[in-house]
Amino acid sequence: MRVALVPMDVKVGDYASNVEEFRRRFGEAMEHAPDVVVFPEYCLTGFEMWDFRGADLWDEIVSLASETAAAGKVHLILGALERVGECVYNSAIVVSPEGKIILKHRKFQEPMRFCVGRRLSVAQTIWGKVAVIICGDLYNDEILGWVRRLRPDYLFVPMEYTPEYGALNDADLRAMGGRVRLMGTTTLVVNSFPPGGAWVFGRSGALIASSEGDRLLVVDV
Repeated sequence: MRVALVPMDVKVGDYASNVEEFRRRFGEAMEHAPDVVVFPEYCLTGFEMWDFRGADLWDEIVSLASETAAAGKVHLILGALERVGECVYNSAIVVSPEGKIILKHRKFQEPMRFCVGRRLSVAQTIWGKVAVIICGDLYNDEILGWVRRLRPDYLFVPMEYTPEYGALNDADLRAMGGRVRLMGTTTLVVNSFPPGGAWVFGRSGALIASSEGDRLLVVDV
Protein backbone atom coordinates (compact mmCIF):
# COMPACT_ATOMS: atom_id res chain seq x y z
CA MET A 1 0.00 0.00 0.00
CA ARG A 2 1.48 3.35 -1.03
CA VAL A 3 0.34 6.20 1.20
CA ALA A 4 0.77 9.94 0.63
CA LEU A 5 0.57 11.97 3.86
CA VAL A 6 -0.10 15.67 3.16
CA PRO A 7 0.79 18.26 5.87
CA MET A 8 -1.48 20.90 4.37
CA ASP A 9 -1.28 24.61 5.16
CA VAL A 10 -4.74 25.32 6.63
CA LYS A 11 -6.22 28.83 6.81
CA VAL A 12 -8.69 29.07 9.70
CA GLY A 13 -12.12 30.12 8.47
CA ASP A 14 -11.08 30.49 4.82
CA TYR A 15 -12.86 27.63 3.09
CA ALA A 16 -12.25 28.84 -0.48
CA SER A 17 -8.48 29.13 0.02
CA ASN A 18 -8.36 25.77 1.75
CA VAL A 19 -10.22 24.08 -1.10
CA GLU A 20 -7.74 25.54 -3.57
CA GLU A 21 -4.80 24.35 -1.47
CA PHE A 22 -6.43 20.92 -0.96
CA ARG A 23 -6.78 20.44 -4.71
CA ARG A 24 -3.21 21.60 -5.34
CA ARG A 25 -1.75 19.27 -2.73
CA PHE A 26 -3.91 16.37 -3.89
CA GLY A 27 -2.52 16.86 -7.39
CA GLU A 28 1.00 16.84 -5.96
CA ALA A 29 0.28 13.59 -4.13
CA MET A 30 -1.15 11.96 -7.25
CA GLU A 31 2.20 12.40 -9.04
CA HIS A 32 3.44 9.53 -6.82
CA ALA A 33 0.65 7.08 -7.77
CA PRO A 34 -0.62 6.53 -4.21
CA ASP A 35 -3.28 4.10 -3.09
CA VAL A 36 -4.25 6.27 -0.10
CA VAL A 37 -4.00 10.05 0.39
CA VAL A 38 -4.32 11.44 3.92
CA PHE A 39 -4.98 15.05 4.95
CA PRO A 40 -5.02 16.55 8.48
CA GLU A 41 -7.77 17.20 11.01
CA TYR A 42 -10.50 19.66 9.81
CA CYS A 43 -8.21 20.55 6.91
CA LEU A 44 -10.78 22.49 4.86
CA THR A 45 -11.97 24.89 7.56
CA GLY A 46 -9.48 24.90 10.40
CA PHE A 47 -10.88 25.53 13.87
CA GLU A 48 -10.69 28.35 16.40
CA MET A 49 -12.38 28.02 19.79
CA TRP A 50 -15.39 28.04 19.84
CA ASP A 51 -16.32 28.84 16.29
CA PHE A 52 -18.33 25.91 14.93
CA ARG A 53 -19.45 27.51 11.66
CA GLY A 54 -17.20 25.14 9.74
CA ALA A 55 -19.56 22.32 10.72
CA ASP A 56 -22.22 23.79 8.42
CA LEU A 57 -19.98 22.88 5.46
CA TRP A 58 -20.01 19.16 6.27
CA ASP A 59 -22.18 18.11 3.30
CA GLU A 60 -20.15 20.23 0.89
CA ILE A 61 -16.88 18.79 2.24
CA VAL A 62 -18.16 15.23 1.94
CA SER A 63 -19.18 15.89 -1.67
CA LEU A 64 -15.77 17.37 -2.46
CA ALA A 65 -14.00 14.41 -0.84
CA SER A 66 -16.15 11.90 -2.72
CA GLU A 67 -15.58 13.58 -6.08
CA THR A 68 -11.84 13.90 -5.44
CA ALA A 69 -11.37 10.28 -4.39
CA ALA A 70 -13.37 9.01 -7.37
CA ALA A 71 -11.50 11.23 -9.82
CA GLY A 72 -8.14 10.02 -8.50
CA LYS A 73 -9.28 6.41 -7.96
CA VAL A 74 -7.73 6.43 -4.50
CA HIS A 75 -8.79 6.07 -0.89
CA LEU A 76 -8.97 9.55 0.67
CA ILE A 77 -8.85 10.30 4.41
CA LEU A 78 -9.50 13.72 5.93
CA GLY A 79 -10.97 15.43 8.97
CA ALA A 80 -13.93 17.84 9.15
CA LEU A 81 -16.34 19.31 11.67
CA GLU A 82 -19.73 17.57 11.55
CA ARG A 83 -23.02 18.98 12.82
CA VAL A 84 -25.78 16.56 13.86
CA GLY A 85 -28.74 18.37 15.40
CA GLU A 86 -27.42 20.29 18.40
CA CYS A 87 -24.13 18.38 18.39
CA VAL A 88 -20.85 19.21 16.68
CA TYR A 89 -18.35 16.38 16.29
CA ASN A 90 -14.72 16.47 15.24
CA SER A 91 -14.91 13.73 12.62
CA ALA A 92 -12.78 12.00 10.01
CA ILE A 93 -13.84 9.96 7.00
CA VAL A 94 -12.34 7.32 4.74
CA VAL A 95 -13.64 7.61 1.17
CA SER A 96 -13.25 4.73 -1.29
CA PRO A 97 -12.02 5.05 -4.90
CA GLU A 98 -15.69 4.83 -5.86
CA GLY A 99 -16.44 7.97 -3.85
CA LYS A 100 -18.27 6.19 -1.01
CA ILE A 101 -17.68 6.78 2.69
CA ILE A 102 -16.55 3.41 4.05
CA LEU A 103 -15.59 4.59 7.53
CA LYS A 104 -16.32 7.54 9.82
CA HIS A 105 -14.74 8.26 13.17
CA ARG A 106 -15.89 10.83 15.72
CA LYS A 107 -13.11 12.02 18.00
CA PHE A 108 -13.16 10.76 21.59
CA GLN A 109 -10.63 13.14 23.14
CA GLU A 110 -12.34 16.55 22.97
CA PRO A 111 -13.03 19.34 25.50
CA MET A 112 -16.43 20.73 26.51
CA ARG A 113 -18.85 22.04 23.85
CA PHE A 114 -18.03 19.21 21.46
CA CYS A 115 -20.04 16.03 21.31
CA VAL A 116 -17.71 13.04 21.32
CA GLY A 117 -17.54 9.59 19.78
CA ARG A 118 -17.77 6.43 21.82
CA ARG A 119 -16.97 3.73 19.31
CA LEU A 120 -14.07 2.78 17.06
CA SER A 121 -14.81 1.02 13.77
CA VAL A 122 -12.66 -0.65 11.14
CA ALA A 123 -13.03 -0.96 7.37
CA GLN A 124 -11.86 -3.97 5.41
CA THR A 125 -9.65 -3.14 2.43
CA ILE A 126 -7.49 -5.20 0.09
CA TRP A 127 -4.54 -4.40 2.38
CA GLY A 128 -6.30 -5.49 5.58
CA LYS A 129 -8.32 -3.72 8.26
CA VAL A 130 -7.92 0.05 8.63
CA ALA A 131 -9.06 2.39 11.39
CA VAL A 132 -8.90 6.14 11.90
CA ILE A 133 -8.51 8.16 15.10
CA ILE A 134 -7.94 11.91 15.47
CA CYS A 135 -5.07 13.79 17.13
CA GLY A 136 -5.49 13.53 20.94
CA ASP A 137 -7.30 10.19 20.56
CA LEU A 138 -3.80 8.74 20.29
CA TYR A 139 -3.43 9.32 24.05
CA ASN A 140 -6.93 8.21 25.06
CA ASP A 141 -7.02 4.94 27.02
CA GLU A 142 -10.55 4.11 25.85
CA ILE A 143 -9.29 4.30 22.25
CA LEU A 144 -6.31 2.15 23.25
CA GLY A 145 -8.70 -0.55 24.45
CA TRP A 146 -10.72 -0.42 21.23
CA VAL A 147 -7.60 -0.68 19.06
CA ARG A 148 -6.36 -3.68 21.04
CA ARG A 149 -9.73 -5.42 20.65
CA LEU A 150 -10.28 -4.69 16.95
CA ARG A 151 -6.62 -5.07 15.93
CA PRO A 152 -6.56 -3.01 12.73
CA ASP A 153 -3.61 -3.61 10.42
CA TYR A 154 -3.21 0.13 9.80
CA LEU A 155 -4.19 3.10 11.94
CA PHE A 156 -4.42 6.59 10.38
CA VAL A 157 -4.22 9.72 12.55
CA PRO A 158 -5.18 13.10 11.03
CA MET A 159 -3.85 15.76 13.42
CA GLU A 160 -3.88 19.50 14.04
CA TYR A 161 -1.28 20.07 16.73
CA THR A 162 0.69 23.27 17.28
CA PRO A 163 2.68 23.01 20.51
CA GLU A 164 3.23 26.18 22.53
CA TYR A 165 6.97 25.89 21.92
CA GLY A 166 6.44 26.13 18.15
CA ALA A 167 7.43 22.75 16.73
CA LEU A 168 7.30 19.09 17.63
CA ASN A 169 10.45 17.79 19.28
CA ASP A 170 12.00 14.42 20.14
CA ALA A 171 9.92 14.11 23.30
CA ASP A 172 6.69 14.43 21.28
CA LEU A 173 7.86 11.77 18.85
CA ARG A 174 8.85 9.43 21.69
CA ALA A 175 5.40 9.92 23.22
CA MET A 176 3.74 9.06 19.87
CA GLY A 177 5.94 6.00 19.46
CA GLY A 178 5.17 4.86 23.00
CA ARG A 179 1.43 4.96 22.35
CA VAL A 180 1.84 3.14 19.05
CA ARG A 181 3.82 0.43 20.82
CA LEU A 182 0.92 -0.07 23.25
CA MET A 183 -1.57 -0.25 20.36
CA GLY A 184 0.59 -2.64 18.36
CA THR A 185 -0.42 -1.52 14.86
CA THR A 186 1.31 0.32 12.02
CA THR A 187 0.33 3.97 12.53
CA LEU A 188 0.47 6.87 10.05
CA VAL A 189 0.16 10.44 11.37
CA VAL A 190 -0.18 13.71 9.43
CA ASN A 191 -0.29 17.16 11.03
CA SER A 192 -1.54 20.43 9.59
CA PHE A 193 0.98 23.14 8.72
CA PRO A 194 2.27 25.02 10.64
CA PRO A 195 4.15 23.32 12.18
CA GLY A 196 3.29 20.42 9.86
CA GLY A 197 5.09 17.11 9.72
CA ALA A 198 4.12 13.51 8.99
CA TRP A 199 5.28 10.29 10.65
CA VAL A 200 4.97 6.56 10.13
CA PHE A 201 5.50 4.22 13.08
CA GLY A 202 5.88 0.44 12.97
CA ARG A 203 3.98 -1.87 15.32
CA SER A 204 6.86 -1.70 17.81
CA GLY A 205 6.60 2.09 17.99
CA ALA A 206 9.78 2.60 15.98
CA LEU A 207 9.74 5.59 13.61
CA ILE A 208 9.91 4.28 10.03
CA ALA A 209 9.65 7.50 8.02
CA SER A 210 8.99 11.19 8.57
CA SER A 211 8.82 14.60 6.93
CA GLU A 212 9.02 18.14 8.29
CA GLY A 213 7.05 21.29 7.61
CA ASP A 214 4.62 21.02 4.71
CA ARG A 215 6.69 18.43 2.84
CA LEU A 216 4.68 15.54 1.40
CA LEU A 217 5.59 12.12 2.80
CA VAL A 218 5.09 9.13 0.48
CA VAL A 219 5.72 5.71 1.97
CA ASP A 220 5.11 2.07 1.01
CA VAL A 221 3.85 0.06 3.99
